[in-house]
Amino acid sequence: MKTPWWIAPCLLFVAALLQAAFFPALGLVRARPELVVTAVAIWAVLRGVREALPWAFIGGLLLDLFSQGPFGTAALALVIVAFCSSVGEASVFRTNFLLPTVIVFWASVLYGVIYLFLLRTHQMPVDWIGTLRHSVVPSALLSTACAPIVYWLLSRVERKTRSIVPVEW
Repeated sequence: MKTPWWIAPCLLFVAALLQAAFFPALGLVRARPELVVTAVAIWAVLRGVREALPWAFIGGLLLDLFSQGPFGTAALALVIVAFCSSVGEASVFRTNFLLPTVIVFWASVLYGVIYLFLLRTHQMPVDWIGTLRHSVVPSALLSTACAPIVYWLLSRVERKTRSIVPVEW
């Protein structure tokens, strides 16, 4: 059974709202957990690339709506990250939260690098070393710290929406 269409937009809207409005209000301006990237990477591990790509596109568009960057930049970066994160889909360890947690760290770093590259292609000035050191890597570490909680929540959603294929004899 496919995931009901309304689950992804609702979960991703809450994640994007927390990431774009709530965390900056707490004073986490430069480094904050990338909840949308975390959710997309974990969903890619749990359900695979086929279901993660729509999540990535929707989540990226929501991030673009809340950001001041060029529209579509986050969506494109997140779709690439979802595709790369789905390598854990075939793993026998995907039921353990450790693999998705490691994938979340590298997905967050990859998202940051791709986002910076896309900003640079739009002729925006980018301080690569400073941004990587003070924003991308700390955000990846915070996302990794949030990954077990997000994994627990999304694994519950995945179990509730998983299809059971009958065995024929």
